[in-house]
Amino acid sequence: MDAEQLAQWQAADALFDAWLDLAEDARPDWLAQTPIEEPVRRRLLRLIAAHLDTKTPADPPQGALAGRQLGDWTLEAEIGRGGMAIVYRARRAQGMASQKAALKILTLGALGNAGRERFRREAGILARLNHPNITALVDSGVADDGTCWLAMPLVEGERIDCWCENQALDARATVRLYLQVCTAVAYAHRNLVVHRDLKPSNVLIEPGGHVRLLDFGIGQFTDATDERTRTMWRALTPGYAAPEQLRGDPPSTAIDVYGLGALLHRLLTGRTPRTGDGSETTRPSLLVRQADDAYHHNYVPLKSDLDRVLLKALAEAPEQRYASAEALALDLQRWLDGRPVLAQKPKLGYRVRKFVVRNKVGVAAAVLLVASLAGGIGATLWQAGEARQQAELAERQAGLARQETEKARMRAQRAEEVRDFLGSMFITVRAEDGGSARVTDLIDAAAEGARGNYMTAMQPEPLTAADILLLTGTVRYNLGDHDRSLADLEDALALLTPYRDRAAGELSRAHWELSRHAQLRGKLDEMLAHAREAVELNALWDAPTNERVRAQISLGEALLYSDREEAADVFRSLIAEIEAGELKDSVRHINALNGLSIALSGPEHDPRLRLPIQEERLRIAQLIYPADGGGLAHTLSDVTHTFRALGMLERAEELAREAVAVADRTLQNPLMFRGMTRCNLGLVLLQQGRHSEALEVFQLADELLRESGDSRLSRERCSTGLAYAAAANGRHALAIDALARSVELLAANGRQTHPDAVNVCGLQASVELRRGGSDAARGILDACAASDEADASPPYLLARAEWLMANGGQVAAGPLLEQLRNSHPAAHNQRDWMRPWMLSALHAHQTGQPDSIAALQSGLGVHAATEPLSRCLATPSEGHCLALP
Repeated sequence: MDAEQLAQWQAADALFDAWLDLAEDARPDWLAQTPIEEPVRRRLLRLIAAHLDTKTPADPPQGALAGRQLGDWTLEAEIGRGGMAIVYRARRAQGMASQKAALKILTLGALGNAGRERFRREAGILARLNHPNITALVDSGVADDGTCWLAMPLVEGERIDCWCENQALDARATVRLYLQVCTAVAYAHRNLVVHRDLKPSNVLIEPGGHVRLLDFGIGQFTDATDERTRTMWRALTPGYAAPEQLRGDPPSTAIDVYGLGALLHRLLTGRTPRTGDGSETTRPSLLVRQADDAYHHNYVPLKSDLDRVLLKALAEAPEQRYASAEALALDLQRWLDGRPVLAQKPKLGYRVRKFVVRNKVGVAAAVLLVASLAGGIGATLWQAGEARQQAELAERQAGLARQETEKARMRAQRAEEVRDFLGSMFITVRAEDGGSARVTDLIDAAAEGARGNYMTAMQPEPLTAADILLLTGTVRYNLGDHDRSLADLEDALALLTPYRDRAAGELSRAHWELSRHAQLRGKLDEMLAHAREAVELNALWDAPTNERVRAQISLGEALLYSDREEAADVFRSLIAEIEAGELKDSVRHINALNGLSIALSGPEHDPRLRLPIQEERLRIAQLIYPADGGGLAHTLSDVTHTFRALGMLERAEELAREAVAVADRTLQNPLMFRGMTRCNLGLVLLQQGRHSEALEVFQLADELLRESGDSRLSRERCSTGLAYAAAANGRHALAIDALARSVELLAANGRQTHPDAVNVCGLQASVELRRGGSDAARGILDACAASDEADASPPYLLARAEWLMANGGQVAAGPLLEQLRNSHPAAHNQRDWMRPWMLSALHAHQTGQPDSIAALQSGLGVHAATEPLSRCLATPSEGHCLALP
């Protein structure tokens, strides 16, 4: 058979598999409507004819085996079928208890005489394997009429590809989930078993994200000597089969490495690596580079080293693939950790993955990086000159201690070494294609050279290496390359720590940078520790005012999470110092004002105290930031919270929309700024009751923020806002998904028991009740009830009252609603106060108290005409009174 014929049979076989999966009455229409090339169609019809041959025992009709006894098992309902087997839900009695299982029954019509051998092999394989990610063998047997069957645990799960799509997983989350598959396959290989049919339908995800690997039906023992080495095409899936598998070569673990690569290729691109005509694998990122592609969100991660990993796993020659499933998993973990992947030997200039930013702003990012690097070299040269002057002055001043002279000379020497080293990078480094080096190559080479991992004639001393890593770590952070930035800065800190007295300034800067990282990762204790250390170190050297104030601002920001009164004192003192000195009307001035505003944002403070602070922030921002600056977008967007709290909604909307316009022009971290400004606009629209508009804005904000990879705590309010807007529009499934992300963000930032987490819990329960999930709502409420914050959380208490009213607990709900009304008096330009009053009207209706509704209406005065409250009061029904205002 030549290559063309082989490709035609492979394409026909894949189509035959799809035909078999259809219901019998749907098969003729599918066959008539599916466009198929004529040579492939002829072969497909031959496969179908052989399947329908009356000489072959027919498969039982759908559900025909229900009620039949196989061994100790009673078949209940058919849950799936394919060309190889039919699967039934089954149950067997075990004393007072019963056990459920999935019973797999051989389809003799499809497999003929090879079926018994296949089932015998699968039973032997499953008996050998015992792993949490592999379905185990519970029981097996052969009925009196020759029917072969296997019983396995009943997995209530979803195909891995469907799970990833429905959960809207990004590339990192997909890879983390997929690593469980690698773990299961690696375990099978250690037990001398090759799966040979890795594809999405054989990997199910249980609730909670637990992977189960299924169907070792065509698996084989690697130590077997008496089994067939060839497998019929019906016993494999061409789109996921290795080239040698299609040729019928003896099985090896390399087949599963290819299958793992094909599976990950499908999850990240939506396509199998080979087309039906057997064409070669192309770079996966090229398949999704178009902006309208459903998997375009994976374009940047793919071209940032995942391409390398997949192409190695999918290599034509088995010896060119990863040596094992563990090796593939380890390289993927290196990618997750931001380290160099080993998929191919790094060329000159390649050290770590490309920056995770949109391709269309790559040039702008490079320009920023050039500017940052040039600024770093310029600062280094300036420092060298200053240090030399200090050394000369020190030598001339008889009273200056020799130790200080030596420190100044050493700083000058290190500054010159940094300058020379970075300068050499411009000469030495070349791009991978042999052309001029890109700026990313220069930064990569500088960082690796500081570690001694780059081939250069200059091997810097520890403190010089630390200076270089401090520079590259700072540049990388500012451009969003956080993983590699953290690695550079931690290495710099390790090199600097033994020289605390000699390098106090550099140590202070390292701790300040690491405090930013700690905040980003939600490590708030680490953030405070780094900030305190930065402030203390600045007392050991003649720190410039700007640097000293910057460290104190970081300390104040860290205190906001633990002691807002102390934070307020820090910021008040800083503002007084700044306004009397050279930093007035600077970025530091804005930062200190922002910190004081946050410190005064608690319920114990009158929100009007923040208004003059925010107006001052706006004045300075418009004075110092460019019209397309990220700083201006952030300030405009951030101050909307104060105006919302004061009910000044027109002003808030005006500022929010201006912030969006600035963010859409900026090239500075554009995804994050565009997402956050829209998030804050959505919150303003929600407060105005414009739920449909808010939902549209929140959905775009959520998409942008997820693509940016931003996981800061401030993003949680965006997810919660999206959930509320979705629920208000009846999009309950969307609301539940958004709230799940809120929970993840709170957990990632160490706020599992924070009041915000209890508020999210309450909204989750309310949404579940609105979509009929009373039991689910009860479980959510019970889980949150242990929190000390539960009885102080209005969303939680509202959900509890709703659940009581939905389950006959009107008597208990009455006092709770009265408590909520007392704590939520009617207010102009606010909306959250309406829910307790609307629930109270519904409660009065349910308990037959029309006078109570009239009393509520009278007590509300002019506020009773506010929508949607007025509809609830006029017609107190669940449809009107459970609407989210």
